[in-house]
Amino acid sequence: MKKYLLLLLLGLFSPFSWGQIAPTDIQEPGLFIGLNNGQRVYARKLQIKSPLFKKTFVLINDSAQYDMSNVQYFQDEEGFYTRISNNKRSDFAKRVSVGKISKFYTSKTSYDNYYPGMYGYGYGGYGYGMPSTRQVYYFSKDGGPLADMNYQNLRQALNDNPGSLEVLEKYRRSKRVETGLTVAGSGIFIYGLINSLKAPATGVVQRADPTLYLGLGLAAIPWAMHFFRKDHLNEAIELYNYDLAQQPPASR
Repeated sequence: MKKYLLLLLLGLFSPFSWGQIAPTDIQEPGLFIGLNNGQRVYARKLQIKSPLFKKTFVLINDSAQYDMSNVQYFQDEEGFYTRISNNKRSDFAKRVSVGKISKFYTSKTSYDNYYPGMYGYGYGGYGYGMPSTRQVYYFSKDGGPLADMNYQNLRQALNDNPGSLEVLEKYRRSKRVETGLTVAGSGIFIYGLINSLKAPATGVVQRADPTLYLGLGLAAIPWAMHFFRKDHLNEAIELYNYDLAQQPPASR
């Protein structure tokens, strides 16, 4: 009796029990949803509905409704989605590539709380602002839980592939250069701004210190580098999956 009670408690409190971590390696055709209780429901027609002032739900075959909070993963005509479960957010990410390391992403919309107003004044802080959308990427190794796609997490996941680690080191070096240029440019800009304010005005025009422009130029270099820099994080993942695909299958 004690043994069964112990197993029950482990099942309830274990972070790896079903419903806590959504699967990421399901590969099969068709439309379906996976529920928190482990049940998978197949469909001929699957739609995500977000009615105004109501909770989002999944509509199956124009009849059955499932609250989105009870769904761990689903596959519609656009692809496979799995729930992101961490301390920051609980949303769904779309799978964009499949391999030993699979990639996922979700779109995040933010609003700038500052508007340039009339005569140079601004206002904000009330939830207003122009929306901007960016893609947030995740990855999964061997069908495990999603992890943020960053240098630290990838270095741990790809540590058994020297080629991928070398690519990640290129990423780290480039980020250090960008950070150094940004810090140096900001410091020089502030120095130039202070000197410009201290300098006596020539007529009605305040003379700008040359270091002001030097600081702006240095701080702008990292921004320009983004247009030419390789995506080393994705490159490391692709190399990892490629090297594994080239290995001969293990003999039985």
